[in-house]
Amino acid sequence: MEIIEREGICLRAVDYGENDKIITLYLADHGKVGVTAKGCKSSKSKLKYAVSPLCFGKYSLASKKNFVLTGCDCIDGFFSLTSDPVKYYCACAILEVADKMTLEGEYNHRLFVAMLGALDDLCYKCEYPKVSLFQSLGEMTLALGYEVKAITLKDYYNYFAHTHGVKINSLSGLIRLQDV
Repeated sequence: MEIIEREGICLRAVDYGENDKIITLYLADHGKVGVTAKGCKSSKSKLKYAVSPLCFGKYSLASKKNFVLTGCDCIDGFFSLTSDPVKYYCACAILEVADKMTLEGEYNHRLFVAMLGALDDLCYKCEYPKVSLFQSLGEMTLALGYEVKAITLKDYYNYFAHTHGVKINSLSGLIRLQDV
């Protein structure tokens, strides 16, 4: 059994069984991977924070035939984003684009840097989260190899939906929130 340690961002987490979760991480130098996090839903678990979307940390994974979470040193949880609904939707849209537009095991350094920069801007520097998201989506789509001529967030939503058949639900929610 090999142990690997990589910096990564938790893109999403899905409950699995009574106390486990399956998380999707985007790891530096490795790309997107599915990871089993055993016992992390237990009230005594020391890894609860590591399976939260938005957690950026140094993840330790045991590699048998699948990856299993063995530890995590949190670098940044971007937790303040959860207190502002608009910023939270923006952050979720960033994670969702990275998750839905990449293949497992395919690493894109430019995307990783753009994603991390976008979350950092939203959390610490941003006065206008939707403007920051718009700019970040431009950087991320370029990193993915696409040039999108977008004027609004709705243009990005339509681009992903019509060109790639991918619905970015967080982006849709943000657009609905904007129309209210």
